[in-house]
Amino acid sequence: MTSRPDPASPSELPLPDSSAKTLRDFFWLLRAELFVLREEWFWYLLQASFVSLSYLAFLWFLIGPQAPSAAENLIVGSLVMSLSFAGMLSLGQHIGYLKELQAFDYYAALPLSKGAFIAALTTRGMLLSLPATLLIGFLAVVFFHVPFTGLSVLILFLSAYAMAGFGALIGFYSPTAQVAGLLTQILQTVIIFFAPVYYHPSVLPEGLRLLAYLWPTTHAALALKGSLGGGLNPSSLVSLFVLVLFCLVSLVLIPLRLDWRGRR
Repeated sequence: MTSRPDPASPSELPLPDSSAKTLRDFFWLLRAELFVLREEWFWYLLQASFVSLSYLAFLWFLIGPQAPSAAENLIVGSLVMSLSFAGMLSLGQHIGYLKELQAFDYYAALPLSKGAFIAALTTRGMLLSLPATLLIGFLAVVFFHVPFTGLSVLILFLSAYAMAGFGALIGFYSPTAQVAGLLTQILQTVIIFFAPVYYHPSVLPEGLRLLAYLWPTTHAALALKGSLGGGLNPSSLVSLFVLVLFCLVSLVLIPLRLDWRGRR
């Protein structure tokens, strides 16, 4: 009579590759987020594009004929506006809505990586911001002859992730969906119009100028302006480094502090 082999102890069982599992989780979570958008994507893109293009047209009609040299500032400001609108504002409200529905209780019951969940949400925000950004970039090249480079494209991607992470932070730590919606709208105004996005930092009073360096929009605008000039000066390099830090905060530190079932 042959004896049956002893079952392997848990410590002897092969462990799944954590990196492969995280990537798999990220893929399916991102697919789920995009699936939810299948009936609403057009309105998200229309809203993001319409707002950014409207500000660009309004400011050009207002000051463009008198100051053609201001075209670069207007283009950079409109690009940052589109990234902030879809990445920060829309994503923060979306996460607040999920929290209000207690959707995170469902995700908490699944063997999912928090990092993959955050990465999927921020990638959703980044993807929603791309069409409006590409449209403004096309208009900038064709009508305003703004010289985009490969570095400019890289900075746009980093900026999109940085602002999406900023929106995710607001959404996760807002107590209700209503607070998340109000807070993102207030901050959208502050980080666009009270930051050197459409103008040079020297225009701001000293107190506001120092405060503006806390926002990702400031560093996105400064890095973009540096890249359009053909290279990065030391100030632009610092801004690029800060954008990378914002991305790391959204993808690494937020998951460490995230309470799936937190209500506040």
